[in-house]
Amino acid sequence: MAKLYLEKLKCVTTEGWSGSDEPRLVVQDRGTVWNGTVLGDRMYTVKYDCDFTGKIAVSLGEDDDRVETDTLGKHWITDTPGERSLRFQADGVEYKLLYAVE
Repeated sequence: MAKLYLEKLKCVTTEGWSGSDEPRLVVQDRGTVWNGTVLGDRMYTVKYDCDFTGKIAVSLGEDDDRVETDTLGKHWITDTPGERSLRFQADGVEYKLLYAVE
């Protein structure tokens, strides 16, 4: 069994006209593990951890005025130990998620 640590989310560029976004991090079978209002070119602390076996999916979405959340990407994290990052990009928006696996 491996342990996943979601550590920080960097908002490189935002989607919102106001200059802020409302991203939502979702982990497979665990639902939303972090959400908030963010500004571009800023780093935010996530501090979420969970156990998993094999691989686990992490998705990033953007809440907006519509009922649905826009999906900015989905990545699979394997149980290979180490510190890494994931990049989420869509429609001019860019985020970087820093995480570790033990």
